[in-house]
Amino acid sequence: MVRGITGKGRVFILSFLCLSIFLGCTLDIDRSYRVLKGHDFAVWSVRFSPDGKLLASGSMDNTVILWNTATWEKTRILKGHGDSVISVAFSPDGKTLASCGKDRKVILWDVSSGAILKVFEGHAEGVWTVGFSPDGRTLASAGNDGKILLWNIRSGGLVKTLSGHTGSVNTVSFSPSGTLLASGSNDDTIILWNMRTGEPEKTLKGHESWVKSLVFSPDGKKLVSGGMDQYVFLWDVRKGEPIARLHGHSSVVFSVNVGRKGKLFASGGSDQAIILWETDSGRIVKTIKQPYGYVLSVSISPDGRTLAAGCNEKAILLFDLPEAT
Repeated sequence: MVRGITGKGRVFILSFLCLSIFLGCTLDIDRSYRVLKGHDFAVWSVRFSPDGKLLASGSMDNTVILWNTATWEKTRILKGHGDSVISVAFSPDGKTLASCGKDRKVILWDVSSGAILKVFEGHAEGVWTVGFSPDGRTLASAGNDGKILLWNIRSGGLVKTLSGHTGSVNTVSFSPSGTLLASGSNDDTIILWNMRTGEPEKTLKGHESWVKSLVFSPDGKKLVSGGMDQYVFLWDVRKGEPIARLHGHSSVVFSVNVGRKGKLFASGGSDQAIILWETDSGRIVKTIKQPYGYVLSVSISPDGRTLAAGCNEKAILLFDLPEAT
């Protein structure tokens, strides 16, 4: 210890050293983003509307918020769920929004008025994912009961139940043509369902743990998936085989999303990282670290210029992206 420094001086030096160490540990955190605050608890799902004018967010506070992307102000708070909202999805025409959650309900909302149009009830346990068919006529929902339910949007009736997974179904995605539905499960597999027959067409195996998120590329030729095993997979849809197994996250990959042009896709995980990848090569373009906890959901805007991320520390983060995503 240097002589002549008083007790208060030593405290100051130690405090300065601790602050320096802390700052050094956080230098990799990206500060170039906007923060939206409106939810009281974790934000489980974020999705842009097809025209890019709205962002929907679903939260553990049981609500869905619609945000105006021109001003980033709240346009509406949708209340109807009795428990956490886990997933949200816009219809292809952007006029309706589906949400689902732990209360076992799937709710169809009118976007312009915020009114509840329909409530679909058929799951025995929590519902973790919803997705519209490209023609907007069918809504798929799935959850902890391991079943995928297909609903007729117009009548509100149950069209078909798809049973094939042996664990919770965490994620669904329709192919751009609407001929296939992909589902990812806690049984570590992905099933590609033939929408004409309602039967499994292929079972994709490669993940070593639960599949948490998946999405088709815009041309329908590739599928991107992420899971508990920390890996992101690129799949050849026609062959049903992996093209690449990508390791960039150090923990669970909760969400993946592909840009409309298909050049880049994003992934987010419990390591507090958002990674941008080249879809063709699987090369990492950028890794973004942020201080708002787990990244539970990522969504790329239709114009490819904005990335939204829902985090477990109540925040939605907005990042600027290269235009050609």
